[in-house]
Amino acid sequence: MHKLAALFASALLLGCIVGLAPAEAAPANACEIKPTSPLVVNVRQKGAKGDGRADDTRAIQSAIDAVAGTGGTVHIPNGTYMINAVGPKKLKLKSKMTLKLADRAVLKVIPNDAKHYAALTIANASDVNVVGGTLLGERKQHKGKSGQWGMGIYIGPKSKNVAIAGVTSTQMWGDGFYLTGSTDVAFCGVKAIGNRRQGLSIISGNRILVTRSEFRDTQGTAPSAGIDIEPNKSEETARNIEIERSKFVNNVGGGILINGWKGKIAKVRISRNVFEGVGPIRIKRAPNIKSTEICYNRFIDRQVADSGGLNSYAEPVESVFLQTDCSDGLDMRFGKNQKK
Repeated sequence: MHKLAALFASALLLGCIVGLAPAEAAPANACEIKPTSPLVVNVRQKGAKGDGRADDTRAIQSAIDAVAGTGGTVHIPNGTYMINAVGPKKLKLKSKMTLKLADRAVLKVIPNDAKHYAALTIANASDVNVVGGTLLGERKQHKGKSGQWGMGIYIGPKSKNVAIAGVTSTQMWGDGFYLTGSTDVAFCGVKAIGNRRQGLSIISGNRILVTRSEFRDTQGTAPSAGIDIEPNKSEETARNIEIERSKFVNNVGGGILINGWKGKIAKVRISRNVFEGVGPIRIKRAPNIKSTEICYNRFIDRQVADSGGLNSYAEPVESVFLQTDCSDGLDMRFGKNQKK
């Protein structure tokens, strides 16, 4: 067996194959963001400066409150907006609204020492969209040393019909994105880069779609995965999850980690993704996961060829491995059936 084939087999521990229906994730049209009202409120109209110095939290929340429930849009033009991400004054999105950031708009978290924070919170809300721009965390300026729950976007509990599209979440003390207890949530073309704990945590929920997104350079505190699907309690369930056409690069804890040691995980489809770095997919204590639902993924391995001596130049060699017979459960480079 090729040594990389052995790497695939040892990196991915699958549960027994059982007769489950394919995952029923959030519909692909969830990525088509269409506000239902022509109302647009510019945060500058509410007093936001966007100069990288002033605290713009109150002005942005005022714009959110003005649009909430209308189906309209809060517009954040180019600029750097300092925001408080701690306690009751942090930004909270509400039902029936879209928050749209311009291409060069940045919501920058004001440095703090909190164990828990969130740049944006979506809780007990439905029909919410966040589009574009960058959420910039403060992991390099964080004033505390404990905790691991500084999030870019926190979704849940009891939220429904949420779409996050084209958003970059980077340098968070915890996760780029965090999801719990919500239904019909889509991550479309998002980027989680250089976050400390996770690119995306899926704790619990139903019908979750991740498509055409990128998760890279996650490191700092365990698990440090690109995506971690891991319930926290026995009563929590994560099901009907589809992760497709996305890229996972240099995540210290692996590209995708599925850990069902506390709660149930079922109906997960992982297809047509690209993985670079150690441990592309790792599955623990999740016997309901089917190997045939992990299909047509690619793993790129880069190694430096033997230089042939001190005076020779060593070119990196790239090898690409593609799952081909996965639909029949035959391609075991990404999966190894385990009766555990």
